Amino acid sequence: MVSLIVISLAYLGIMLICAKIAEEAFRRIGLITFVGPILAGIFLGSGVFNIIKLNDIISFITSLGIIFLLFLAGAEEFEFEGKFSINVFLSLILEASVPFSITVFILYFMHFSNYLILAVPLAMSSAGPLTRMLMDVGLTSSKVGNTIFNQVILVEILFVVLFVIFQDINQLLITIIEVSLVLVFILIFGRFISNILEKIESYFKVREIEFASIITLILILGYFSSIYKFNSAIAAFFLGILLKDYLKDRPELLERLHAFTYGFFEPLFFLGIGLYVSIVNLNIIALSILLFIIIISSKIIAGFISARLVDVEPKVNAIATSVKGGVDSSLLLTALTLGYINNLEYSFSILSISISALIIPIIFQKVYNIKIKDIKIKIKLSQEISNLQIKPLYVTCNESLREVISKITERGVRGIVVVNDDMRPLGYISVQTLLEIDPELYEKIKACEITLEEVPIEYERVKVIDILRKFRETERPVIAIVNNKGELITTIYERELMRFLISI
Repeated sequence: MVSLIVISLAYLGIMLICAKIAEEAFRRIGLITFVGPILAGIFLGSGVFNIIKLNDIISFITSLGIIFLLFLAGAEEFEFEGKFSINVFLSLILEASVPFSITVFILYFMHFSNYLILAVPLAMSSAGPLTRMLMDVGLTSSKVGNTIFNQVILVEILFVVLFVIFQDINQLLITIIEVSLVLVFILIFGRFISNILEKIESYFKVREIEFASIITLILILGYFSSIYKFNSAIAAFFLGILLKDYLKDRPELLERLHAFTYGFFEPLFFLGIGLYVSIVNLNIIALSILLFIIIISSKIIAGFISARLVDVEPKVNAIATSVKGGVDSSLLLTALTLGYINNLEYSFSILSISISALIIPIIFQKVYNIKIKDIKIKIKLSQEISNLQIKPLYVTCNESLREVISKITERGVRGIVVVNDDMRPLGYISVQTLLEIDPELYEKIKACEITLEEVPIEYERVKVIDILRKFRETERPVIAIVNNKGELITTIYERELMRFLISI
């Protein structure tokens, strides 16, 4: 008989490749990618074909996905200052109370015994998918994006606390004290985390010590958070915020965390969500759609009202604060595994969340394009690259490696072009090159004092299709676009170009 560990290896392999294929399929048809793995999980699990059998090993590994996803969200996507205006807190009250009250009433009317626990994941918003959604429209570094994100993260934290309280409402005071202690510990101890990591880095010369230290911190913090009844994913988010500056100086470390999270844990998490769905039938689908309509309607109403408080365009705020599909799914899964809800309740609830995760970002992109962008350009592969008006990214010879790292991190790229005083490209600095240099020397070394890699160069009249071919031929992270005098006009990154073409 095959052991649990051995069969789990096979299951994880099947899950990972199916999740990535589903992500790619959804990306190509212009849909939200993480919904693909959820649907794949429904088909692979007991919901349809019953190919993957859930066990403790699968459940544990898939649950790590949302933890690492929110850690990266806190570390790099948003300028989170930890300060909120009174209007943001008022919007929190609206965006939490309206959907929660309506959802509780509906579930109570439908005679669900644990309607309070079930209402929490259904009524809350989710910061993880919001991160991706705001990235797609370029709002992550804007005032609007941060205002929306601040609202959602506060709603998410509030509902996490409510979820803990509703597990044992008789221990209300003790629960509030325990959750408060976790937050205080993170905020106080967080001031010393970067210093501790830097000392470990300088003392131990073991390869990958920084990466191992970060992973250790995330896992240990998750352990203590869970013991004291606080969601480990939210704790990881706060840890990411506290380590933002530390990671900005180490782009190579962020690259590894990206691969670690987006290449393995995140797709397994979203596929794992679908594995818990019971047999899908018309009744479950109909109930899921009905619940989706009720929940999203209530959240959009709350978002419309609160938009005036936070000075965000009403339609944009209403749709963006309704996003779901991250920690809410995790809490729903927790409620199932702890026995607070049954498989039927989980199935129609997770399907309603999945429908929301699929539809809301599409609506948001449409609303954002209509209300925020004045002109919508139709891009053709045959047109000249200069017509796209992509912002150039480069450094001069006199800029330090610290400034190089800052620009690379801000744009989220893997290399940056170096130009001379005449704006002529000399080459590019890659993340891999920076990895080989002692971080203590970043302030002292200038961009032109290290070996530059050859950068592909094209003229401004080059076609979009030719640029795409160039990326495939050279496998370089960046292409320099110059005029007839050889002066840099702009820089093109493949990932940015693809996102630009898809979003516009």
